[in-house]
Formats: sequence, structure tokens, C-alpha cells
Amino acid sequence: MSKSDAEWISELVAPIKEDLLSGAAELALRAIVVFQTIFTEKAKETPEVVRGLIQQASKELVSGQPAMAPLFHLCNKVLIAIDDASTTQELSEKCQKTLDDYEKMLCESAATIADAAYDLIEPGSLVFAYSFSSTVVSALLNARARGRYFRVACTEARPSMEGRKLAARFASGGIEVIHTFDNAMSLILPNCATAFMGCDCIARPGVVNKVGSWMLAVACRELKVPLYALSGSEKFVGDERLFEFESHDRPGEEVWSDAPKGVSLLNHQFDLVPFDLLSGLVTETGVLREADIEAQMRKYKVHEALKLQPVAF
Repeated sequence: MSKSDAEWISELVAPIKEDLLSGAAELALRAIVVFQTIFTEKAKETPEVVRGLIQQASKELVSGQPAMAPLFHLCNKVLIAIDDASTTQELSEKCQKTLDDYEKMLCESAATIADAAYDLIEPGSLVFAYSFSSTVVSALLNARARGRYFRVACTEARPSMEGRKLAARFASGGIEVIHTFDNAMSLILPNCATAFMGCDCIARPGVVNKVGSWMLAVACRELKVPLYALSGSEKFVGDERLFEFESHDRPGEEVWSDAPKGVSLLNHQFDLVPFDLLSGLVTETGVLREADIEAQMRKYKVHEALKLQPVAF
């Protein structure tokens, strides 16, 4: 692979790696365009060259967003699908079919989850939503479109402020929104009938979502506000991959751009919410409780390029 090709791939995936506002499923849908661009632009290259470029893109996407399970599963499926392609044309066709199937699965899953969440929203109630999740947005806009009236409360979700994107989406869909800063969550959560959040990956220890989700879950438990995580089954991963979110540190300057000398800045983006803090996990197969998770854990083959390397001590 030439240096220019490697740089081109890095430029292609950079907007996704740096995206702090979008949810996991939304990032996976954007990654589909990256793969399509590669096999379209490199249609005259050998299958080995195209396969190498797709492999590099997959590695960079997964390492750049290690908490995003749908992104990992998309890359993994693509790499496995094109492994034995003997021509560039065959590689392109197999890649496109994988992308089409995955996009269809994501869309159908979101629609089914939206229908399941409808019954969890009390008419006339105030609903709390945290961070940005395209699955949560889809569910609440679906409920509003079906005639259920309710209001939504949400906070900024610092430091990336993706809560503002969430509020704007709801408002554009005709939902009245109450928006405030994160520390004011305690002022509005006691008035909420239900709370929703998305999640980026799921395994036996719990669900990983934007940092602040654990505090929300503890507050909901104390206030007896039901908290549901909305997620498709494409977010289930093995326990060993779940904790990859711990490697997703962002620059401290995003927290405080001109911090004085002697101040250390912590900018972890995700945290883990144990299942016992959730009222349920709403998936396309129904509302799951902690006891149901074991049966949902999937055995899947991991392409060699995406296997986790053992940590050396």
C-alpha cells in the first residue's frame, strides 16, 4: 500500500473517528459510505490492493471508535465477506451485499424498537432522554407521529454537547423540549415518568454509553424513575471487547482549553451501567432483563485483522 493510499484512507475515516455527536448506529451507517467509496474509486486495482485498503479503513474505524459495537460488527462482516474474493468485481459485489444487508438490519431493528418503546411512554408525561442516540430519537419521534403527546427533558451531555443535537431533533419533530445543563438533571428528573438512553455496546457486565449514564441510572433508581436503554442486538459483544471503551480518551483541552499548570484534565467519554440499574433493555426481540442477557450473547467469528491483541505485562 502506497503512502498516498494510506493517507487517503485516513482522511476518509477521520470525520467518523472525530465524531463525538453521533450515536453508534449512525456512525455505522456513515461507515457504509466509506467502504463504498473505496471499492468504487479503486475499481481498477487488484483485489489484493482493494482488500488491503478496506482492511486499513476497518482497523482505523474500530480503533478510532472502540466503544461503538455496530461499527465493529459492520467492519468485521465486510472483512469476512471479501476474504475469498478472487477479482475486484467479486470483492465489490460481496462488499455491497454485506453493506446493504447491514443497513437493512439496522433500519428494521430501529423500527421494531420504536414500536416497543411506544408502550413505555405515558400520555401527557415528561420523558427524560440522555446524550444522543438515533435509536432513542427514532423511538420518540415515532411515538409523537402516532399521536402520543409528551414532553422531553434532556441535558447538554458535556463536554461534546451532543444533547443539543438531541434537543434540536426532537423540536424539529414537533416535541416540546426542556433543555438544561448536566448538573441541573436533579431539578427535572423527579418530574419525569420515564427515562431513555441509547447504548454503544452491551455484554454481560452491562451497557456502555456516554459518560454520565451511570449517574443518570443511579439517580433514576433513587427516584424510582424507570430507565430503559434502547438498542439493537448488533451492539452485543464479548466481555473482552466491551472494555475497549476505556481506551477512548479525548484531549483534555475539550474540558478546559486554558487550564492552569498543575491541573490534570480527565476526559473519558464513556462509562458502564450495570444491568441491575436498568428497568429493561429494549431490543428488536423485546424488553430484556438482566436474566435474559446470557441467552442473547452471540458467538461470532472475528476477522484476524480485528482480533484484540493480548496485553503484555
